[in-house]
Amino acid sequence: MYNILLLVSIIAVIQSKLKVIRPSNLINEKIDYSIANFGIIPFGHRLMGAVDLAYPPNGCDELTPTYGAQFIMIERGDCTFVTKVRNAERAGYQLAIIGNYNDDPIKSDFAMADDGHGYQVSIPSIFITNKHFTLIRERAKVNRVEDSNDEKIMLLLKFDVVKSDNLSVIFGLNIQDRESFRIIDEYEPYYTQLKDQNINYTLVYSIMSFNNEVDGVQQPNSDCICQNKYCAFDPDGAAIGTGRDVVYEVLRQLCIFELHQQKWFAYMNQFNFKCTKSQAYSVCSQQVMDILEIPKNEIQQCFDTSFLDVQTNQQTRNESNAYNYRLDHQLYIYKAAGINGFPSVHVNSLAYRGQFSGSGIFGEICNSFQTTPSQCSSQVEGYTPPVIDDSIALYILVITASVVFFLLVGFFIFRKVIERDSKVVTQPQVNEMVSQYIKFYEGKDKQKESGSI
Repeated sequence: MYNILLLVSIIAVIQSKLKVIRPSNLINEKIDYSIANFGIIPFGHRLMGAVDLAYPPNGCDELTPTYGAQFIMIERGDCTFVTKVRNAERAGYQLAIIGNYNDDPIKSDFAMADDGHGYQVSIPSIFITNKHFTLIRERAKVNRVEDSNDEKIMLLLKFDVVKSDNLSVIFGLNIQDRESFRIIDEYEPYYTQLKDQNINYTLVYSIMSFNNEVDGVQQPNSDCICQNKYCAFDPDGAAIGTGRDVVYEVLRQLCIFELHQQKWFAYMNQFNFKCTKSQAYSVCSQQVMDILEIPKNEIQQCFDTSFLDVQTNQQTRNESNAYNYRLDHQLYIYKAAGINGFPSVHVNSLAYRGQFSGSGIFGEICNSFQTTPSQCSSQVEGYTPPVIDDSIALYILVITASVVFFLLVGFFIFRKVIERDSKVVTQPQVNEMVSQYIKFYEGKDKQKESGSI
């Protein structure tokens, strides 16, 4: 199942395009771009607008406010990407387009980095090659936004998603980074809303594999387990905690997610606030499981059975000669899915870009459904409720009419049967009572006649 899920998540590749829709001589120009790793990205939606040039060109200082344009062209350099885009937003623009120094192909894993202040930015921004930046800039110089002619530059941009009926969502997490816990906490209510949808969730934790050998002898490392096959960074430097504590906790969380997915979200929230010392992860984890009524024996069994002997592939407690198939799978997905940092989210193989938030991830997931569920109505552009096919509607109408007809016929027959039974049962009784009544009065009349004589 793991391998099938992985194939689903890495097969598709998206090449997004920025399309020129005016002027006419540039209509067929399609431009590759990369999305910034900050700002709010409207996945599945389109943006269309006129283009203006930034002044100052590098966008590092306050920009001249927009004069009817929605997109702004900004040169790279002299300040951070976040600074440029924040200035563009303050000037009233809806999208910032930043040009590179050169014409190197835009790689799918490249993203304009967040300088730590990306949370202050709401608009999206993209990165394009110098060739296309220059092409658009030169045309925009000739045909300004404020000009009345119809030759001003107009661009169309769609923030593509990979659509399918069965979604694959990968969460890349680092338990030493509180940002990972924040994202999971924010996404939990949306997970609950979508729990009945066909979504396969996979966790990928920040671990690594070292191979420190001297003369063919593996050197032990306190931040690793299984002869340095699975390692994590030392969480507290010279203090007591080690990367080994982190790796063991990763394995526990994988088991909790595998066996009790709904409770895993609550576990992550509790663990974040209660378990702050890595050397105490094991004890603290047990306490959190008790609070949430997660069966500790199940989790421990899952934990233990994932260690297998290198030679026999049988369960073993000797970690020095073992591998862990769950952690092996973690390393495999990390490499195959192209995860470049933590935290991260991939929906149908497409990396989530922009400001990390539970609602943002929910929006990308909603727009990735081939058939949009009703829970996503507020997130999908042009959403319409499912319409019943005419043939199905006619079928339902016929069935309903037939049921009503048979109910009426049944009621009529039932009524006739009751009336007939009533006559059969009550008529003789009535006749007998009438006869007795007549006899009673005839008897009284005879008594009167006898008395008078």
